[in-house]
Amino acid sequence: MLQNNILVLPTSRAIRHYINSKKTKNQFLPKLIPIGDFFQLSIKDTQNREPIDKALKIIYLKEAIKNVDITKLGLSSDFNSFFKQSDYIFRFFNEMAMEYIEFDTLLDMDTYTLYSDHIELLKLIYKNYVELLDKNNFIDNILLPKSYKINSDFIEQYDTITIYIEGYLSSFEYNIIKDISKIVKCELKLTLNRYNQKNKKLFPTLEDQLDIDHNYTIDLTNQKVLEKTKIEPYKKEITITPIPSQIEQIAFVKYQVTKMVQSGLDPSSIVVITPNEKVVKMMQLFDSENYFNFAMGLSIENSKIVQVLQLVSKIIVDKEPKDEKKFEFLEIDEDSFNRLFKNIWTKSITKEIFEDIMNYIFSLESSAEILEQLEQIKLSLDILLFKNMADSFEKLLVKDFIKIVQTDISKITIDDVRGGKITVMGILETRLVEFDGVIIIDFNDDKIPKISVKDKFLSSKLKQKVGLPTITDRENLQRYYYQRVFDRSQALAIGYIDDDISVMSRFIVELFPNYKQYLKKDDFKSIIYKQREITHFYKDIVEDIDLSTLEWSATSLKEYLSCKRKFYYHYIAKIKDHTISIKPQAYEIGTIIHDALEYVVKENDFNIEAINNYITKFEKNNPYLILELELWKKKLERVMNYEKIRKQNGIVIFDVEKEFRVNYNGVILKGKIDRIDKYPDNSYEILDYKTSSSLKIDTAKNYEDSKDFQLEFYYLASRDKMIKNVAYYMLNDATIQSEVMLKEKLEILDIHLKALKTTKVDFKMCEDRSNCQFCSYSVICNREI
Repeated sequence: MLQNNILVLPTSRAIRHYINSKKTKNQFLPKLIPIGDFFQLSIKDTQNREPIDKALKIIYLKEAIKNVDITKLGLSSDFNSFFKQSDYIFRFFNEMAMEYIEFDTLLDMDTYTLYSDHIELLKLIYKNYVELLDKNNFIDNILLPKSYKINSDFIEQYDTITIYIEGYLSSFEYNIIKDISKIVKCELKLTLNRYNQKNKKLFPTLEDQLDIDHNYTIDLTNQKVLEKTKIEPYKKEITITPIPSQIEQIAFVKYQVTKMVQSGLDPSSIVVITPNEKVVKMMQLFDSENYFNFAMGLSIENSKIVQVLQLVSKIIVDKEPKDEKKFEFLEIDEDSFNRLFKNIWTKSITKEIFEDIMNYIFSLESSAEILEQLEQIKLSLDILLFKNMADSFEKLLVKDFIKIVQTDISKITIDDVRGGKITVMGILETRLVEFDGVIIIDFNDDKIPKISVKDKFLSSKLKQKVGLPTITDRENLQRYYYQRVFDRSQALAIGYIDDDISVMSRFIVELFPNYKQYLKKDDFKSIIYKQREITHFYKDIVEDIDLSTLEWSATSLKEYLSCKRKFYYHYIAKIKDHTISIKPQAYEIGTIIHDALEYVVKENDFNIEAINNYITKFEKNNPYLILELELWKKKLERVMNYEKIRKQNGIVIFDVEKEFRVNYNGVILKGKIDRIDKYPDNSYEILDYKTSSSLKIDTAKNYEDSKDFQLEFYYLASRDKMIKNVAYYMLNDATIQSEVMLKEKLEILDIHLKALKTTKVDFKMCEDRSNCQFCSYSVICNREI
């Protein structure tokens, strides 16, 4: 009679690996299931309560701490911070539940009362949280160890249940398996090495028969060892390599992949293991050959949805100048931003607001795969907010709702369907999966061993006393996983960052006592950084164009006269200079000072207090400006004193920021005059504010080479007035420097404007390369200095 057996494996990937290993054999396969799903199907809550949603758990926990000072636990009650930190509490509660540890036990074992305050606070939070669960008929996993029964309908359909154990079983998980073994035959398959000897204690009657460095099959029902085999690690080539930078690790991986394939390994039997999500993103970016498939899926963190939601929160909470550029780049509609977010940020979420925000989020995405996951998120949040929370608590604020949405969306991944044969995964995904070639990167002490958030509230000593897993237990578990994947490989390459702040993981010394014999330094830069001769930048750009038909500002004319190629990129091709740096650009200080002077003039409040108040608001927006603006406040005191002298001499400010557009000799000139002053004799002076201290006035020796005709433009735009003087107002030292060669420069300007009547223009690059030093287009021209 054909038996109905089930095989329980650690992960879905382990199941796929098992199936692939049996493809060449003619046999029936047992039913296969991941261990997490198996435990879920094997037990029932004795009170038939509804499992609680993860988002609702956080809401309940937030309510449970309402009257508790959690700052004593090193946590914040602010929703955004607490949303991230709540995991510390849940993991701690879960760990205690899985090991059947009571809070009173912790207090009794805390002999020196070092942690009694922490324990009492956590006990109170636990009590409040459980009361909320009971009140609303929800079940959390932390309650299951004391409130479960075996689901006999599921268990009794199988003749034999075989469970592969990788790592440690909690007391709760082992009790479930023991209870199952009393109903049907239950076999356990496990490996013992020096790092998981603790598992021997699961079998008190068999402990003397169990040796490390062996694989076992144990009949738990009848307490017998059915099979015992010695672990014989493959002989392998081992390489341990220090790498100077994160990006060069990608080159190291590509080098090792090529080397392993050339040695005869099947690419599909090679794995890249990394503990660091950031390096995974870099691998995706540099995978031009499609070597890799990513077990964790592809992140959507660069999608418009994620970017928009992050920016919305950022702008409302802590806006910086660079955010305006991002706002423009992401094409966010300002009306939608104000209506859906800014104007209601601190209001309670309603069904109407919920629908509007979710519809807006959906409008940002076109991928069917992502939209399907968004639908699931929307449904879950709808139930959370308007069913589960309907009558329990105060309504969630829009700002807190956005945080929940952001967190849910950030977890969306899309399947990697590019077909790369080499799998990239974390160490936990390697459980019970064998690879011939193993490449591990980021093998540094700050990442391996990975630090657990479960170790936050108690010391390892106290945990050891009460029987909770300690930091040593967790580290040993990680050592076990690495040892397992190393033992089953035929080629092993380990890379770690070696710089001023990073050191190799201590696991290297522990797992490879003679590690120095495997150390091998190499230079992988050439794999990533390929030098190419750039030729297309030297292509001539010749256009059939009449430049006199364009409208010219003094700035555009200066660019044209300085470098025709730069003028072409800026004004003809309209290639924008893009920056989102929060550090002030060269023009920003000047713009702020100009605006401040315009403000005090228009407000008729020309005094230092008014100008200081105006400038201060820019310091709040960008901390990088504080020092320079504070210095400018001192400089402007001199300007204000000088203004008083001018006023006493009968000079009045006639106009500021006066825009003009005039036709001069058939060419349109345009611009904005900073300031026009009127003298008692009805003559006028045109002033252009300058914050730079390095400005040099043209003289008889150099005016013929001048390319700056800003004051000449201003003069031509004001010919309807009796112009006494055109000058630069030097704000650094409160002086006025006149354009002494005005008449001569007007003659030079006439020549330049006549030359703009063209039919064909060669927009060639400038000969003077000093112009390229701060040019935004120097990369395009291959003239980076």
